[in-house]
Amino acid sequence: MSDSTDELREGTDPRIASTRRRVLDAARKLLLEEGQEAVTPTRLAALTGISRSTIYRRWPDPDDIIFEAIADDTDAPPFAPSGDVRQDLTRYLEALRDGLRAFHTGLLATRIDRAEHDPEVAETLRTVAENRRDLIADLLEHPREEFSEAQALIVGPLMYQRFLAREEITDELIELVVNAYMHSQADLPE
Repeated sequence: MSDSTDELREGTDPRIASTRRRVLDAARKLLLEEGQEAVTPTRLAALTGISRSTIYRRWPDPDDIIFEAIADDTDAPPFAPSGDVRQDLTRYLEALRDGLRAFHTGLLATRIDRAEHDPEVAETLRTVAENRRDLIADLLEHPREEFSEAQALIVGPLMYQRFLAREEITDELIELVVNAYMHSQADLPE
């Protein structure tokens, strides 16, 4: 994300927020339908009617668009909550597994590396983590402010399996994570 393009920051002008939203929605659509290679300023301009120069000013690197589109997509769980914690957590982790399968490992690695030296990228990663924490906490009816360690317990094994071990996230791993979370909650004093 370019420091020189604060003009596309959300919150400064409703038109700017609308432009950002349209580009990120189009990027998500392309990611889902055609894959990462399809997310280019030319394709986004064609889909949104927004000029390529505007897109390039805000996102000089197409990977920035992809990462922001993925990071920004944390508004709601990918399914309607049932009220059954075990079932909802299992469904959330299955959806996370599907998302991680589609996620290019190098993209996250470069963002984590850039976050060490770029406060804007670090803030984006922090915001993504907080948004995901809140989403899972709400889904599981767990107080948000007490959920960071539970989030690490829930998401950490899948991230490890996908990005470090570079192995498939199995149903058995998901079941193990769900059981560990359920056990941790059963042991808490009321």
